[in-house]
This record gives sequence, structure tokens and C-alpha cells, in this order.
Amino acid sequence: MPNLLKVTLDNSTSPPSLDIDQKDNANHVSRGPNAQTITWQLSGNAASGSFNAQDAAEPGFAWVDPAPPAGIFGSPTLSSNGNEITMSDLNNSASTTGTWIYQLSATIGGTVYQSKKTSITGQTTNPTIKNT
Repeated sequence: MPNLLKVTLDNSTSPPSLDIDQKDNANHVSRGPNAQTITWQLSGNAASGSFNAQDAAEPGFAWVDPAPPAGIFGSPTLSSNGNEITMSDLNNSASTTGTWIYQLSATIGGTVYQSKKTSITGQTTNPTIKNT
């Protein structure tokens, strides 16, 4: 089952940031024998933007330490128009379960925005992928 995470611009934060819609546990990937696809799609007020290629291996996507063990996730791939990132997730055993934090970066209207991080008050606003 593909997991679609829609990404919009949250103008209620200062500075504005990318908001990843994880409602209905769209960021949870159930265990199964085959790799599943995770897609981040710029939509709504961010639809005209494009994800930033931070480097060739991680286009607009970066793991926040600690990174997941090798072999669980494939390399992120940027769509030709730059508004989607896809990545495979092989959650096929107890050793592939866990929760990992990531950060996205996109340019919208000429301005670079990033996804949220943990605030100074300790309130977690990090986007995560959770293999259950």
C-alpha cells in the first residue's frame, strides 16, 4: 500500500515551515514481505514549489540523527518536475521496526523552507516515519 504524505506551507509558524500531513497515520508503514512506497507531494499552497536537491543522494530529504540502519529505506528519488519525493521502505521483520525523524527542504516562490524540528520548549513537531 503506498503511503502519500502531502506537504504544505505552514504560515502560522515563525519562520514559515513545511508541514507534512501525517493524519490517519499516513506515516506508519505496516510490516509486510515486500517494500512499500512512501511519497511526499507538495500540495495546496506549496504545489507550485519544488523540493531542493541537497545533494545527489538525498534530494530535498535528510535523515535527522540517528539515521535508520542500512537496508530498510531506499534512496529518495525526486520527480522530474521536482514536486514529489519517493522512497521505498522494506519493513519485513522485527529488526526493521522503529521510528525515524527526517527533514524536508523545498523552494516555494523563490524562498527556501524546511520542515519543522523540535522546539526549544521540547514540543515535538518532527515529521517521522514509523515502521510498525
